[in-house]
Amino acid sequence: MIQIAELSLNQERINLTKRIEKILENIDFTLQGILPERIKSIKNNSREVREGDLFFAIRGNQVDGHDYIHQAVMNRASAIIAEKYTENLSVPQIIVRNSRAALSTAAANYFDYPSKYLNIIGVTGTNGKTTTVYLLSQIFKSANISRGTIGTLGYSINDQFYTLNLTTPDSIQVQEILTKMVAENVEFVAMEVSAHALSMNRVDDIEFSGGIFTNISQDHLDFYGDIDHYVAAKKRLFDLVKPDGYRLSNLDDGYAPVFNSTGNSALYTYALNQKADFNWSSDSKYKTGISGNILFGDNQIPISTKLSGKFNLCNILAATGSALCSGINANFITDALNQIQYVPGRLQEISSPGFPRIFVDYAHTPDAIVNVLTALHDIVPVDGRLITVFGCGGNRDKTKRPLMAKAAASLSDIIIVTTDNPRQEEPEAIIDDAIIGFTPDQVYEKIIDRKQAIEYAIKNAKPKDIVAILGKGHEDYQEIKGVKHPFSDVLIVNELMENK
Repeated sequence: MIQIAELSLNQERINLTKRIEKILENIDFTLQGILPERIKSIKNNSREVREGDLFFAIRGNQVDGHDYIHQAVMNRASAIIAEKYTENLSVPQIIVRNSRAALSTAAANYFDYPSKYLNIIGVTGTNGKTTTVYLLSQIFKSANISRGTIGTLGYSINDQFYTLNLTTPDSIQVQEILTKMVAENVEFVAMEVSAHALSMNRVDDIEFSGGIFTNISQDHLDFYGDIDHYVAAKKRLFDLVKPDGYRLSNLDDGYAPVFNSTGNSALYTYALNQKADFNWSSDSKYKTGISGNILFGDNQIPISTKLSGKFNLCNILAATGSALCSGINANFITDALNQIQYVPGRLQEISSPGFPRIFVDYAHTPDAIVNVLTALHDIVPVDGRLITVFGCGGNRDKTKRPLMAKAAASLSDIIIVTTDNPRQEEPEAIIDDAIIGFTPDQVYEKIIDRKQAIEYAIKNAKPKDIVAILGKGHEDYQEIKGVKHPFSDVLIVNELMENK
């Protein structure tokens, strides 16, 4: 049985071989040695290299692929692409200025540029990407259009879902996913495009039919240093939109002018607070469910959905504007939004008789916390309280931790500070960084164990209270010291309700 499996795999690799001239198209390089005629696969992880593969040495934040070139050669790589020459190698070396950019082009070449056969809508910004992608997917579904998504929730082809480790996968994986979508006759793809993906060249060779800018607030400054470099990375998406595509920009955001001046496709805008191509009618409601009309030109689309919150007004405008720019009939937009109960891990309500209303959300930036808690604060009964459980991620921007605490304190009646994904840091040290943002007289509970923190919040809540559990949303793990342990806020809450 093992021999059959190996034979099948080897046969598949032979069928996927490509001429190296094809893989190197549009890549500037210098050559040391003689190129092989064909390549079986392309890899950027030396441990995965097999005989006949082309290995890309990528410089990372923590690991430099150039240090693993010899391992790739030992695994019988046919050639190496790198940014510097390595002495005494037995295989040809293809030297490029930027191996990340070269990998992007090579991956697109290897998989025959699948984005040319898809209508890909990229969504970038600090908050709202996941919800906007989810809403677009549901609109396409309502219109009976074959669809795909790529983002924080994983990737999907119609109603089949798959997991991912990154919001935007690396160049090889994303091109492979798009190829799979082409094979499944997908027509539209809604895709989250992170700042890291844009600055690390993961999406350089994707042809986007549309681009959406949601908003900018503080995030990832540990990587970018300041907000301007973060914005510079984000705005690259608009440069990647095809000339006959469209850009859709949030006119209310202070960085809209930066995005609006980037790219050469048709520009459309949406806004809550000023005139734009897509607006809400003045009588729209959003505190408990959303209802109203989206206005564009002389037309309007009636909207009624269980989603709540002012920030979701923005997300719905973005998804609706994009769908209309993509040629989707307005009736399908109304039908899709009417049917949506919640977006997984985004203001997801879990309720049961005898318990308070409980909401799980991915909010992990100061701005996102304000948005979510403002939406919940508006629906707390007069004699109820808003109880917030939150933590901060480890090995990420430390400067936003006290700002997150300040945001939580500004809208919460009771605060429990706990652990999020500590990664390589000590949980208590992360919490100590956060609570600096509290005023000296702020009352809060510090409970390091996240499960115990959730239990404490729910057990101390009264029936008319609302409990917000923030930071992890849809995630089904907790990363501690490099190990991902099974953990789901939603499952924890459900278990508490079942065992009441």
